[in-house]
Amino acid sequence: MKNKLLSGAFWMSFGSIFSRVLGILYIIAWLAMFHSPQQQYTAQALYNAAYTPYGLFLALGTSGFPTAISRKIAYYNSRKRYLDSKRLFKAGLLFMALSGLICGVVFFIFAPMIAKSSPIMDQAAATFVLRSLVPALMILPTMSIIRGWFQGHQDMKPFGVSQLIEQLIRVVAILVFTFVSFNVLKQGLTWAVALSTFAAFIGALGSLAYLGKYYRAQLPTYRANEAESLPASQLDIKGLFLEIVKEAVPFVFVGAGVTINQIIDQLTFKHLMLWASNYDMNYIQNMFTFFSANPTKITTIIISLATALSDTSLPILAGLVGNRQKIAQTLSDNFKLMITLLIPFVAILTVLAQEVNTIFFGYNWAAGQLMAASIMLSLILSFFLDVSTLIQALGKHRLAVILLSFSLLLKLALQAPLIWLFHEYGALLATTIAFASSLALGLWYLNRTYLTDRRANLSWLKPSLGIGIYVLGLGLLAKPLSLLSLGHGKVAALITCVIFGLVAGSYYLVIAYLFRFKDLLKSMNR
Repeated sequence: MKNKLLSGAFWMSFGSIFSRVLGILYIIAWLAMFHSPQQQYTAQALYNAAYTPYGLFLALGTSGFPTAISRKIAYYNSRKRYLDSKRLFKAGLLFMALSGLICGVVFFIFAPMIAKSSPIMDQAAATFVLRSLVPALMILPTMSIIRGWFQGHQDMKPFGVSQLIEQLIRVVAILVFTFVSFNVLKQGLTWAVALSTFAAFIGALGSLAYLGKYYRAQLPTYRANEAESLPASQLDIKGLFLEIVKEAVPFVFVGAGVTINQIIDQLTFKHLMLWASNYDMNYIQNMFTFFSANPTKITTIIISLATALSDTSLPILAGLVGNRQKIAQTLSDNFKLMITLLIPFVAILTVLAQEVNTIFFGYNWAAGQLMAASIMLSLILSFFLDVSTLIQALGKHRLAVILLSFSLLLKLALQAPLIWLFHEYGALLATTIAFASSLALGLWYLNRTYLTDRRANLSWLKPSLGIGIYVLGLGLLAKPLSLLSLGHGKVAALITCVIFGLVAGSYYLVIAYLFRFKDLLKSMNR
């Protein structure tokens, strides 16, 4: 079981993180094609204003149902009901194809209303860019159910590799489309951004082709399983789908939680800033870019790491129903990995936030400060998503929905007063307070219900102490970094990141050795 957790975490992390890394590396070349800083800010604002609601619709069309299907497949496979798994998978393909079609049509219809409420100066351009994402929205749900099939078989390799392939093809398409349309054909910024978002469809086609090839390669294994399977039961597909939809709704809602929070910012920030300040729309659009559009490119890597760990634990927990001791151990292993991997990563990025912002988006002191705040916030969001997924994997869907609902309601309640007091920082502070409160409640529930073994809980102390010392040390190293000024250019920022990254990495290896993180991985692999 633990070996599957580590192997699954590797492949999920490999695909998620490297695809996200590709997703931010291309930004340097992409933004350079738009020449002036204001054109870059506008392109980023347009791109993000389209991708945030697209992410919400994509979550509505993909996040819950494939996860629920993977849990059912894991359940059937653990009981050698492979024929039932196959039948459920085929029905799921049809369902998700219809889901993609419906989401695409609805997204196309509502695009003008979304554009009107977004902090974008040109609403017609925003509508055009939004609608360019419809083809991708139609095909991705089908691809997600295929990934759910592999996840249910606890085979995370195709999940991770397909993400990387999808992103690689998408990035190449973005750069080619933008260069040809904007720099060669002189079609204008709107067309360039619209083609950049359309590239998501090209990437999805490439990923789907890989998944189909991998599935065919695994057919002998699946057929061997089917030969040993118990006879197919008389599954009530309609009733089963109603049950799955009922189970999937919480996964859809919770899986879209971070995106819903971003939608709240997108739809309220402009109006609240106009009410709370005397800033013009150009300033408001730029601030939205600084605290939302730009940091999202970086924070998505952090959140994807947490998602990879929680998604790996999900099918394992689904097969441990009733075994409280193994459930507690899996939860403990999950949290230890989160602590030893995620917190140091976030700490390094926070210290280097100004330099990271300069490398990708150019030097801007205010943008760098907002980048640092957003990176710290992403740690809370990551742990919240992890805890919520674990709670759902244990069958406590209502609790997960309540926790997210509480977060979003508190976010809405705090949004106006905090933006009035702190402007763009107010939106980030409202999110921090809202999700930190629900995270604390979720951890309290898991600790009280499952992590009741005091000896097991004490095993947290050693890695947690080591990470605490590591973060404190990084804080002390941040001061010399601030004195090491090599200028405000991209090359200077890159050199600073490399130097500090090497120091921080070496420091982490020392801490890992002193606090025996290697023993932690060995104990999880037994």
